[in-house]
Amino acid sequence: MTDVAAPAGAGHPDEHDLDLLDGALYAGDPEPTYAWLREHAPVYWDATNRLWGVSRYADIVAIEKDPATFTSSLGFRPNTPGDTSMIGLDDPLHTSRRRLVSRRFTPRAAGGYEDDVRRVVTDLIDAVATRGECEVVEDLAAPLPAMMIGWLLGFDDDQWPSLKHWSETTIPAGGGPRYLDDDIILAAAEFHAAAAQLAAVKRERPGDDCMTVWTTAEVDGAPLTDDDIVSEALLLLDGGAETTRNVIAAGIWLLSQHPDQRQLLVDDPSRLPTAVEELIRYVTPILNMRRTATRDVELHGQLIREGDEVLLMYSSANRDEAVFDDPQRFDVTRSPNNHIAFGFGTHFCLGASLARLELRVFFEELLRRLPDIGPAPGVTAPEIVPGAFVRGIRALPAVFTPEPA
Repeated sequence: MTDVAAPAGAGHPDEHDLDLLDGALYAGDPEPTYAWLREHAPVYWDATNRLWGVSRYADIVAIEKDPATFTSSLGFRPNTPGDTSMIGLDDPLHTSRRRLVSRRFTPRAAGGYEDDVRRVVTDLIDAVATRGECEVVEDLAAPLPAMMIGWLLGFDDDQWPSLKHWSETTIPAGGGPRYLDDDIILAAAEFHAAAAQLAAVKRERPGDDCMTVWTTAEVDGAPLTDDDIVSEALLLLDGGAETTRNVIAAGIWLLSQHPDQRQLLVDDPSRLPTAVEELIRYVTPILNMRRTATRDVELHGQLIREGDEVLLMYSSANRDEAVFDDPQRFDVTRSPNNHIAFGFGTHFCLGASLARLELRVFFEELLRRLPDIGPAPGVTAPEIVPGAFVRGIRALPAVFTPEPA
């Protein structure tokens, strides 16, 4: 394979040595690198990690449309083994597994959760409203999705702090070889034990939740194993809890930095569904996913060989000038907004409708009650968690005009 070197004057003298799994790249501002890749090396050989990076929107969509050539079954994260959950499967098995719980995540089903979401959001804002200050991640962003996905899985309400801990500890494993780190192994083991115990309870006392579905279902005439069930549960936990929390936290920051955009939403909350799509596009919390080539294929003059790993760089695609007008501009009125932050094709995010609901309701209530929320004095940027899978915010101290006690 041929390494792609940066042309003279590109402003990135070491682009030919890019490490696409370096968390520091994403903790800073990756857009200059994305722009260089899209223009000069849309199919880039990362020699450090032995994988291809695909950065243009159209190419990523084309790959997602061709699962026969670009499989998920050999692993959905770089340099990590395959996974037994639905995200690590190809059709038809993927669809069979997905259908077990998909009815709980349709737009209509998500709409039925609105009162529950609003109750949780109201309680979270109530807890901080008279203080005039909060820590955005701990007090607002993290609890909501952890509570909701825990409820859908079938966990008791008092377990959401543990679910939050397991999720934020295991999600960095998606960035690469960190899946062998001791803290991740311990958190995964703790979650495995808790989920397996819950599965045993649901076999005896079924409920109206995903865990009950998995414990009573068969796929191709065979029941799911405990390992299958735990893998599916961890997928929903990490996918549901981590991504939404980071859009909430980043959204509070973005709106504080664009007061004109925030005022549009304060004045007219009916704009929020459109604004939510822009928040999701602009943040793109899931940075990338992996596919593996099942045959030799050429793309933009580069030969991707059978067995090569391919990194689909969604966060670059969502800033692609060929698709989005002035893509660096944060515009809560942007329409159309055909972002691929939820992926594309058969692996389109199962929880997209729930995430959209949570975000809309959260910002409806937040901007109604704490419209001037913004970073605390001295905070010049959110604290970003370095990672190559999720661009997470570790902390964001905030202040606002308190409500009367």
